[in-house]
Amino acid sequence: MKTAILYTTLLTVVLAFLVMPSLAAAVPGEGIVFDSASGNYNITYWEEVSDDTGHDLSGLSKATFEPATKIDPVISSSIKMDENKQMVYRYKLSNGMKSKQMLVRFVFDLTGNINASRPLLKPISGTPPDKQSILADLIAGVQALDTPSGWDGAAVPNFSGLRISWSYLRTNFDITQGVKPGASQSGFGFSSQDLPGIGIAQLQGNVKVYGLQFSGEGVDPGSDIGKQALQLVKNNFVPHSAAVPTIAVPTPFDPAVLLERIQTHMHTWIGMKLLDATFSSQLDSYFQSAISAYRLNQPQVGKKQIQTMLALINKEHTDLGRDEEHESDKTHEKNDDRKSVLIDRLAARVLDFDLKYVTKRMGGDKDD
Repeated sequence: MKTAILYTTLLTVVLAFLVMPSLAAAVPGEGIVFDSASGNYNITYWEEVSDDTGHDLSGLSKATFEPATKIDPVISSSIKMDENKQMVYRYKLSNGMKSKQMLVRFVFDLTGNINASRPLLKPISGTPPDKQSILADLIAGVQALDTPSGWDGAAVPNFSGLRISWSYLRTNFDITQGVKPGASQSGFGFSSQDLPGIGIAQLQGNVKVYGLQFSGEGVDPGSDIGKQALQLVKNNFVPHSAAVPTIAVPTPFDPAVLLERIQTHMHTWIGMKLLDATFSSQLDSYFQSAISAYRLNQPQVGKKQIQTMLALINKEHTDLGRDEEHESDKTHEKNDDRKSVLIDRLAARVLDFDLKYVTKRMGGDKDD
């Protein structure tokens, strides 16, 4: 658990990794240059140094940043509803043959919650938690996760959401450990009361140092070159879409409210390039009709509108109910080739699951 906490503290990451040939320099000679041969970044920076007598030894120094992004990862998701109407999320990681690093870290930040022995999502408050509460949260977070052997899992509340992370337990900084190129690792997961949406997972390869390492005092973090170097660390991951708990199911259950939440989240996929805007508008008309029907206590009309949406989605992608986590990588790649310009396959699977959940809760057929 200490490993995951340390990584969570040191590697707070955002957005996608920036692959840039060079970054502008503020001091003559300073710069960050991408080396296409090694895949590393060479950093030249001005360092203020003096010896014990006060003699100025300042000058240009050099450092190398090895990104943890030399991987070609794929995430396969499985989403099921158990007998208690809880959503069960499972994931399998695959590292492509073209990868140059072992895949060793899998992270995503949730706005939804997961089932644990104590609430992990916290209301925003100016009062810092006490040490006992922090420890209890950490223990509950670890226990809430399914974690494969050889990995360390953690679910850490951050007062605006929840960070889920799995890290391979390497020993003695051995960078030859992890998911090898061409291999896969399953066994990651948790359960949640929230319906799936789509989030961005952050994946990293195995390197000796995940941050910046300098021989001397290092770069001034407040300088232009220092800020640019820190951006490399902040963006040090490969992003990948994943199905994650996002949409809260209203209590008491209200199909109209839930459909509105599903529709609102669906609209975010347009900006993510997962959903065509015109196709979204087409689905919107059926969403509105279904929402209106349920509010008018016309469940059969609402169900018919949902079935029409399901037919449109399944026209774009077949076999949406298959379990991607347990199928072979070769089968996964074959299905990935059947792309739709209207809706991404993962988005179609998530929307198919969410809409069927509504009809099941409303007493629809078992196979809805």
